[in-house]
Amino acid sequence: MTMEHEQKSEFEKIQQLEVEALDAIFKGQKKKVVSLFGKAEQLFQKGSSYTRTIISNTFILPLSQLLEMNYSWGKEYLILFPKQLKQEYCRQIYSSGI
Repeated sequence: MTMEHEQKSEFEKIQQLEVEALDAIFKGQKKKVVSLFGKAEQLFQKGSSYTRTIISNTFILPLSQLLEMNYSWGKEYLILFPKQLKQEYCRQIYSSGI
């Protein structure tokens, strides 16, 4: 498998996680959200810098923006981010100057 193919596969896997997480959030399936966040956390911890960047930009950023816009119910999901994802989320907030 070529490096480009591996990266595309990794990107698609992370994109699918985001779609599933959004679906679970909209359906109020907290246990499933926690499980999906856990999968993203594992990929973030074990992944290359490319993988961490993709998770940051394709998973954490869009989810956190949606949840912040709907903070009254979104905060209950934001606090479910595991440690590494929460750290990355905080890094994004502080780097943006918000």
